[in-house]
Amino acid sequence: MIRPLAIAVVILLLPGRMAFAQISDSPWMLSSDISIPADQKAQVTMGTAGCPVVMVNREAWHVKSKKVVQTLPDGKEIGDYRCLSANGKYFAAFEGAWHDRGANINVWDLVTGEIVATMPGKSSSYYPVMKIMHNRYLLAAPDSGQTLTIWDIEQNKKKRDVFVRTESIKEGQLTVSPDGKYLALCEGDKVSIMTLEDGRYAGNLAAPLRDPTGSATFTIGARNIKDLEFSPDGLEMAAIYTNYGKEQRLVVWDGKGQIIEDIHLNIRYDRMNAYSLSWLPDHKGWIVDGNVIDRETKKITVQFKRPRNDTDEIAVLDTYFLLGRFGEEAESITMIGLPWEEVDRSLEAMDTVENAIIGPGVKVSLLVYMRAQRGASVDKARAIVGDAIVERLKEDRMSYAPDQEVFYRFNAEPASQEHHYGQLKLELLMKGSDEPLWAYTIPSITASGFLQDLDKGDISEGSATSIAKAIKQVQIPYFMPSTADFLPLPLVVQ
Repeated sequence: MIRPLAIAVVILLLPGRMAFAQISDSPWMLSSDISIPADQKAQVTMGTAGCPVVMVNREAWHVKSKKVVQTLPDGKEIGDYRCLSANGKYFAAFEGAWHDRGANINVWDLVTGEIVATMPGKSSSYYPVMKIMHNRYLLAAPDSGQTLTIWDIEQNKKKRDVFVRTESIKEGQLTVSPDGKYLALCEGDKVSIMTLEDGRYAGNLAAPLRDPTGSATFTIGARNIKDLEFSPDGLEMAAIYTNYGKEQRLVVWDGKGQIIEDIHLNIRYDRMNAYSLSWLPDHKGWIVDGNVIDRETKKITVQFKRPRNDTDEIAVLDTYFLLGRFGEEAESITMIGLPWEEVDRSLEAMDTVENAIIGPGVKVSLLVYMRAQRGASVDKARAIVGDAIVERLKEDRMSYAPDQEVFYRFNAEPASQEHHYGQLKLELLMKGSDEPLWAYTIPSITASGFLQDLDKGDISEGSATSIAKAIKQVQIPYFMPSTADFLPLPLVVQ
């Protein structure tokens, strides 16, 4: 029963061998076996959707030819803030980091390898956001706000300034529409829209409610935005709102600035950054930190395991192919194909397929192990954790019932040389087997307080509640067929 599932996943992990006609029609198919060396210290710069070039340190890689087409000479520093033009011709980089206030921005022509433009820096600022518009004009936003600069790369001179109403600009909180007509930026608690041609304000995006299911009208401020992006056609916008200890949300607006999607994300707070969000073409959905979200169902359909501290963007090449560092120990940039036809077929089947191991309407049992510890506080913690798992099951239309063939096990594993306090794991198993069908380890930064309390035999309510919150953010399997006819969902790519 388990083996066909494993085989299905292995086939999907070989993007160059996917036998789906629609994927094979992609112009990126012939380069799907690309592998670009890029360890965790590498400076990786991705372009907008379909950009033909990726920068890794000083090397410009042409994706379709799978080779380095330019190596920039030493001399000028390539700093922390960088961008590529959509056609892959120009590469801009701030000459330093956040503490290098006053440093310049240099722009290289990747055909010749020469610096063709230099924008002087401001003595009191650095530039956390840069965008190249129309493959010619560099928009540079200083952290001090107030005045943005549009620099003509071909003429190497300032075209004009754009004045804004904020004195603080952060990565992920300013973006430009694909046609270069509109600017969106976070100003205080609002997301403002400007027309770049005349620098006028066109309006503000509607603010999402703190609790979209309740009756209160309190809203979330734009300060909570981690990443803000226009759709590829420029007709919609999306943003990731984060809230430490609470749910993370993906909010989408239409062209009138009204909210049309407000999606709860089962993704940890500390995984979000200014490069977490990417749009898929044709309004198919989004990618948030390696989680592919289907727009129609609002569900995470594919999950890519990524290096723990990876903050690099995943590049969207087209509907099917993505470029990035995939795998928890990844030391290279590779291409992955999304099997959309099979994913869609599995989404349609999960409500009707017979004998699913996991799926809507399926009942599962629950075991909560606390290292054989007993006592009032331990028993209370056990109940809090158990209730959190049951509530998480309900979100995916599953329920708890005793003595089922499939069960979740919450296990406080003992201490070891590698893990001084042990580990907290949530696992999915079948009766008669101790080999998990699925497993998740709660991060040590969250689990350590609980485990130390457990060692003492006295678990505080705060420690138990923090674990309950962590469980709420876990993306558990919501469909697991008993045969290989359909894909398990979400499909996890290791």
